[in-house]
Amino acid sequence: MATSVTAVDQRQRPTSLSKASYVPLAVLAFAQIGTSSDSAAMNLATASLVSALGATLDDIQVATTLFSLIAGAFMIAGGLVGITIGLRRALRIGLIMAVVGEVVAALSPNIFVFTWGGRVIMGLGACLITPSILGLVAALYQSRQRAIAFGTIAGAAALSTLSPLALGLVMDTTGFRLTFAIMAGYFTLVLLCAHLVPSLPPASKSSHFDVAGTVIAALGLGLVLLGVSHLSDWGITTPQKLCPFSLFGLPPTLPAIAIGLVLLGMLVPTEQRAQRRGNALIPTAFVGSPGVRAGLTAVFVPFFYMGAVGILATPYLQLVTGFTAFQTGILSVLSGVPMFLLATFLPKLAPHLSSRLIIRTGFALLAAACALMAFGVQAHGVNAALFCGMALGGFGVGAVNSQANNAVACAVTKQEAEQSGGIQGAARSIGLALGTALAGTALLLAMGAGFAAQAAAEGIDPALTVKASEQAAALMSDGSFEALADQWGADEAQTAQLIEAKAAAQATAMRLTFGGLGAIVLVSLIATRHLAETSIPRERKAPAAQERTA
Repeated sequence: MATSVTAVDQRQRPTSLSKASYVPLAVLAFAQIGTSSDSAAMNLATASLVSALGATLDDIQVATTLFSLIAGAFMIAGGLVGITIGLRRALRIGLIMAVVGEVVAALSPNIFVFTWGGRVIMGLGACLITPSILGLVAALYQSRQRAIAFGTIAGAAALSTLSPLALGLVMDTTGFRLTFAIMAGYFTLVLLCAHLVPSLPPASKSSHFDVAGTVIAALGLGLVLLGVSHLSDWGITTPQKLCPFSLFGLPPTLPAIAIGLVLLGMLVPTEQRAQRRGNALIPTAFVGSPGVRAGLTAVFVPFFYMGAVGILATPYLQLVTGFTAFQTGILSVLSGVPMFLLATFLPKLAPHLSSRLIIRTGFALLAAACALMAFGVQAHGVNAALFCGMALGGFGVGAVNSQANNAVACAVTKQEAEQSGGIQGAARSIGLALGTALAGTALLLAMGAGFAAQAAAEGIDPALTVKASEQAAALMSDGSFEALADQWGADEAQTAQLIEAKAAAQATAMRLTFGGLGAIVLVSLIATRHLAETSIPRERKAPAAQERTA
């Protein structure tokens, strides 16, 4: 009897990743680094695209937004493709599309080809790569191995936050063409190594592809993201200068969001019918399971946070305090290093810690980081609290990401876990896009309202206030705003008043937006109470009497 107990204990003992298991995991990690680094390259390409292709800032915003729209709209469909044709095959197709997209971007004769050729193809490729990575991890690894593997993928995504240091140097030295050519070569190498990932049979036995669900989900998510991403430049209730057209006197932002939400509501009956046919785009478990919803919240919130911080901290540091792009890239180390360390090594070194506790602690760290960054913003610059907040946020994101993907996979069946890569990837993309759009819109609205209030309180000439209000919603250094005040004919005293009002409005708006971000994170804690527990129980040492009997 004692012998049998010992045998059972031996079978249940969690095992670490074997040497053979590291090879496919390394390929998947490098693929993850590639997709994340591509986004970094696009963020750095603004100046080069303007000088080389004559692109305007509006053109570049279209290119950036279009990629986000495609990733958010079609990522779920990419997960369904993976379980239908096989995850490794889907990964390879995605990598081929990534190579083609980067080559087209590098050789683009104009911004139209760059956007509608290179970025569209790369976006569709990412919709296959990301779900395949997460699906293969769920299929190839189990128990502690799966937790470590998901942590490695999260660590790879965190490591790519440091890629702007190298990519920025190449971009500044040679321009966007060589940068995207290097990315094409990188994806080619990953593609050549893809044969090292085991080939698995398609998880779905149904030949039916959920076309109706795919179309409705893509249109719904696309319209919601389109509307949200243009709230600041198209307007909310009044059309702005960049608004392309109006509907009954309203900008198309709110109508697009409303129509998108209606379409997403139509997904519920559509997917119920598809579930009966056996190959739904969104299985019922992804909607009805509290554990899955909690896990997807844990996937969504860190990317929402990163999108918001990216649109807040980086522009403020560059446009207000005068940080260079390289200096800002150096600051990414503050958050990137702790993010990488916790996401990669926490599942391996502390597998017995409660995953639910780790995620909820990570949320608390993110909220505290927002508070620190709010205190770190000053009227004419920043202080050390901002940088401490950035570092603390890195710890929070790393902690949550080390557990979130595995929490979703453990809350569903094996086939659903393999398919969950699509909806997890969509949660990432949507979180990043929503965080960027909502934080940017909140900042601009708060700056405009804050400047008007500051100008009225200081008794600034109404004629100057009207002129200055056109620039009130733009982040600007004291020197830049002083030059504008001179053009408006303000005297020295009026210029000083305008500068103080502008600086105070910017700082207050930043603090309010950071505070709102922290509040959203704290409220999201409510949704994590149903998280699946994925920690591995500690082994209990057999009593001495049993050991002697054995």
